[in-house]
Amino acid sequence: MPGRQWDAASKAKVVLEGLKGRSESAICKRHRIKPTEYRRWRKQFLANIARPFEPRRAPPAEGSRLLPGMSQKVWEEGAKALRVAQELIEALPIPVFFKSRDGKHLGANRAWEAYFGVNREAFIGRTVDELFVDAPGVAAQHQAADEDLWRNPGTRSYELEVPVHDGRFRHTLNYKATFAGADGEIAGLIGAIIDITERKRAEQRQAIEYRITRILSESETAAAAMPGVLAAFCETLGWACGARWSRDARLGAFRCEETWTEDDPAVAAFLAGSRESTYQPGQAGFIRRVLGTGEPAWIVDVTSEESFLRGKQAAKAGLRSAFALPIRLGDEVLGALEFFHRDTQQPDEWLLKTGAAIGLQIGHFMGRTQAERELRQSEARFRSLTGLSSDWYWEQDEEFRLTFMSSRFVERTGVDPGPFMGRRRWDDPSPNLTESDWARHKAQLERHEPFFDFEMERVGPDGSSVWLSVTGEPVFEDRKFRGYRGVGTDITERKRAQSVLRAAYDELARSNSELQQFAYVASHDLQEPLRMIGSYTQLLERRYGDKLDGDARDFMGFIVDGATRMKQLIEDLLAYSRVGTRGKELRRVPAQSALDRALANLRAAIESTAAQITHDTLPDVNADDTQLVQLFQNLIGNAIKFRKKEEPMRIHVGVQDAEGEWRFSVADNGIGIEQQYFERIFMVFQRLHTRDEYPGTGIGLAICKKVIDRHRGRIWVESAPGKGSTFVFTLPKIQKGET
Repeated sequence: MPGRQWDAASKAKVVLEGLKGRSESAICKRHRIKPTEYRRWRKQFLANIARPFEPRRAPPAEGSRLLPGMSQKVWEEGAKALRVAQELIEALPIPVFFKSRDGKHLGANRAWEAYFGVNREAFIGRTVDELFVDAPGVAAQHQAADEDLWRNPGTRSYELEVPVHDGRFRHTLNYKATFAGADGEIAGLIGAIIDITERKRAEQRQAIEYRITRILSESETAAAAMPGVLAAFCETLGWACGARWSRDARLGAFRCEETWTEDDPAVAAFLAGSRESTYQPGQAGFIRRVLGTGEPAWIVDVTSEESFLRGKQAAKAGLRSAFALPIRLGDEVLGALEFFHRDTQQPDEWLLKTGAAIGLQIGHFMGRTQAERELRQSEARFRSLTGLSSDWYWEQDEEFRLTFMSSRFVERTGVDPGPFMGRRRWDDPSPNLTESDWARHKAQLERHEPFFDFEMERVGPDGSSVWLSVTGEPVFEDRKFRGYRGVGTDITERKRAQSVLRAAYDELARSNSELQQFAYVASHDLQEPLRMIGSYTQLLERRYGDKLDGDARDFMGFIVDGATRMKQLIEDLLAYSRVGTRGKELRRVPAQSALDRALANLRAAIESTAAQITHDTLPDVNADDTQLVQLFQNLIGNAIKFRKKEEPMRIHVGVQDAEGEWRFSVADNGIGIEQQYFERIFMVFQRLHTRDEYPGTGIGLAICKKVIDRHRGRIWVESAPGKGSTFVFTLPKIQKGET
């Protein structure tokens, strides 16, 4: 910041922000420093790190020789920077390590030690090959990245899956940066490791679910979909093969229905043997247990699991671990999915949960396809039942000609459907629809899209208008378009009611126009007489004040005070009326900027009362920035006005994330409000105190409520007499894609 004196410890903290992943531009902007200055600090910091990694380093003895050109003060400053850096790195929750130019580790922090389960003191001086003895491929990739840094010093980042303390593999994002020694040559590198396993797993789950959703949407039966579903799971997560098991009601047993494997004859033979066998229900056995309990199961090594009856065949195929999960539709178990891996795998809760979600997805698909079969079988019964509905049912053929209309149509509308049969909807005129309206409707039908609440005006038997609303969906059989079917509703009464509402709306618009005209008059014509009353009364007092008695001077004061209050009242009424009529378009604005402007406007009141005002970090919101400033200003101004005289004023502006909205609060330690007045205070002209006690017109909080109403939020107060007040208001969050 301008004029700030940066000591070595502060510089080290700034540099460490970069090691945690923050960009150089963001760091420089936050601390208001130049990029060249930040790079110089980083170079000094890494040069200090190049010294032996010791938690505490004693200062040189008095009179001992320092490095050439290094004063005692310079040495102490460097030692302090190193000590601060080491303490901060030690406290970081992410693993951090240091390597020398020959690839040997110089040190690491506690997080690194916990992550890999390695004693860091014992590992100093060892290479990455010794860290990943059982994963030489991982060591080779790390070594390649190091070699690239030695050739091209600077910074690097890359992703890599590594084994950690419990033997499992975790996805990591690795940051590395070289540092120079006292001679300016590259002395080693510093690295930080970010665990991104959860993010990678979320991406994998999303990829699996997307691929399976597409497969299921393009398939008509489970038999057609399952090979693709099994392939999607195995290929994404690296498992060797999979199978689906189902119950065979006819045989009273369960059997393997579909399988998938990569191009491996031995695994294919194992799966073929599974498909040739049937098993009776029971609790023993792998698939039996899943189908019987409806719970997933996991086997770390199928070759040593006695309850796994196909263990020898699996071992012959080179398979080791297996897990199975149920296919569920609610509480019903429709089948099971089974997967095998070539290596031993420890039970993975994330994988089981992901598999369970896929099992539910497949169960819903199987339930839907079964429901579709039943729907086709019951279509004839459905037609007969449509007569019981207050709406009517209709059908169109491939050419969009009306082929069927249930009897409820004539009962509801009194219109004979005969003239409409065999005709398209647009063959008969509708006064409310233009040629372009019909063209859009025809284009939608030709695209075979569903449509909703399409409104048409027809002529009834008595010549009056009958309004109809129709909703339809395309009908496909064997993937071939067969026409449309849907329902219709008589909305005549609703349209008549809308006509009445429109007339009322027009009257309201006229009334609002008159109110706006009144506001104009109030702002100009009404205030002019008030200014004259006040001005001439003050003039009389100055010119003839010495000739008036005490009562007359009091009366003159009352006149001036009344004119002043009337002027303030008119201005406040104008501000209240203009919240909805003169507001700007809502757009993305920083709430922090609005608060800063409000505090600047209240600076005199804040300084005169020595009010202490604090705030949280405020988010961006969709708002009218001027009205948001007015909202903060009114609430904070009220808190200052209704303060306790005997103790310092404290105000805090807070914010909480409340799902789809931001919940702001303005809390004070003022005189408080009784609960019975919580709603009354937001009404126009509602005052709880006399003007002698607290000045004002009683409109400020009413303006706040109107501003919040315009922003689609809510406002309320939480308070108790003598214990301060907290005014809370909400603003909707900015949605994705919203500007």
